[in-house]
Amino acid sequence: MAPCKEPVYMNLPGRYRLPNGKALRCLKLLYGLKQSAYGFHEPNFDWLKDDGFKNLDSDGVAFMKEVKKTDGTTSEIILTTHVDDAIVATNDNQFYAEFLTKLGKDFELSDSGKLNWILGCKVEQNLKNGTVRMSQEKYCNNALKHFLSDANPVSTPCESNLHLQASAALRSANVTRKSYVTINRQLDRVCFLQSSLV
Repeated sequence: MAPCKEPVYMNLPGRYRLPNGKALRCLKLLYGLKQSAYGFHEPNFDWLKDDGFKNLDSDGVAFMKEVKKTDGTTSEIILTTHVDDAIVATNDNQFYAEFLTKLGKDFELSDSGKLNWILGCKVEQNLKNGTVRMSQEKYCNNALKHFLSDANPVSTPCESNLHLQASAALRSANVTRKSYVTINRQLDRVCFLQSSLV
């Protein structure tokens, strides 16, 4: 975890309480803090640049390193980061192992092997055909189950020329502002991932 460079204070979670006038100061960044993404990113970015990686985008999350070998071939590593996670693609397993060893000296690492899931997306790789397929089906189905578990799908969602008005059933439905905001965030995430993958 990255150190917390500026003062961030919090209460104890759940039912636990601190005495009046007392708070906890974060020494390390926690998920969910506004400062976390930048705090995790900054040391990673500096380390990668110092190791010879070139930044590929304006957000500073995609990097590439190329090394010419004595036999005339080129070893490549392409790396993308998201907070404290990374996805790595390479054409040289030995080059990748050396990179992990070097990175492991400065950061706590775990290698999850072949990429199957990232940010709620299922990833299917076909190395023979050189294709990668990403699907958000499970994420979308989970969101639908959570928010529309009692929905009854129909082939035509609304009768033509139907005049809609608020009903007592709708007013008594358990739709809170929080659940409305939550489903909108989930739908935004689906749309964002779709647009950024295209």
